[in-house]
Amino acid sequence: MACMEMLAFCDAIITSDVGQHQMWTAQHFHFAKPRRWINSGGLGTMGFGLPSALGAKVAQPDDLVVCVAGDGSLVMTCQELATAVEHDIDVKVFIMNNGYLGMVRQWQELFWDKRYSHVDMGSYPDFVKLADAYGATGMRFTDKNTLVDDMREALATEGPVLVDVRVTQEENVYPMIPAGQAARDMVG
Repeated sequence: MACMEMLAFCDAIITSDVGQHQMWTAQHFHFAKPRRWINSGGLGTMGFGLPSALGAKVAQPDDLVVCVAGDGSLVMTCQELATAVEHDIDVKVFIMNNGYLGMVRQWQELFWDKRYSHVDMGSYPDFVKLADAYGATGMRFTDKNTLVDDMREALATEGPVLVDVRVTQEENVYPMIPAGQAARDMVG
């Protein structure tokens, strides 16, 4: 999770939706101060990250605010990019794009014998074009060898930025506790 390690050097407020990206952020980002991690606490609120990032930036205009989102989560509230652009709310959104509703896919893989149902998002939408349509800056990162420098460029770009970070389609996040089980029954 090189991107989390890179972000760890920033004194940023981090928001997220619910899903694999939320768990990776919680596991790999080391917050230096309190009140820097804003998420729904696992209450299943896809789409929470971008609106909460906007609120955090309005409340703390001098702080760097980064939303770590999943591709499925971002499509729930992507229209809020219009709010960011219209009101010049300088948030940076990094989409962990695996083309799936990642956490649901992971559960279906591990506990339902890969019987995938309604989790494949394909390659739509084109998030760079979507950002451009709203007047934000759109970027796509596909090379892990240049990821840290690419992220620095995105963070240094003025105004709202939406970054499509392509990740391995079937990457799983561990540990996880199966539904209805105790912590001692965790997988991973």
